[in-house]
Amino acid sequence: MITNQQQTELFQRVRSYLDRGERHVALVDFRLLQALTSEQREHQWRFLREQEKPMRQWSMGIVALINSPTLALVTRAIIHRIKPSVVPHSIVASWPAAVSWAADRLYDNGQREHALRVRQSLGTSSAGLVG
Repeated sequence: MITNQQQTELFQRVRSYLDRGERHVALVDFRLLQALTSEQREHQWRFLREQEKPMRQWSMGIVALINSPTLALVTRAIIHRIKPSVVPHSIVASWPAAVSWAADRLYDNGQREHALRVRQSLGTSSAGLVG
């Protein structure tokens, strides 16, 4: 389980990028996550509602690394049927696929040097560790 504090820290980090007007791609590793509590789901919806406009402006995409088929299915259903994503997104099951997707978004948005740096530093480890 993700703690409420960890979720708050994640949202604070995203908000810091948005508040500074920084174009960014988010790669969020949910491989150890089993489920969100109802309180956390509500916090997530509130955050997305409050940040929709700046996310449209500054986010180049979000890739979620989810290796639980059940959680991935639920997440896709929520995104596609209940609350369509305000930014490009992907749900993948492997670290290399997540890094590749994030780097591709950067490259497609004219951030070629950043895309290369992401591939070089994050693409080196299947565990997601920079070595």
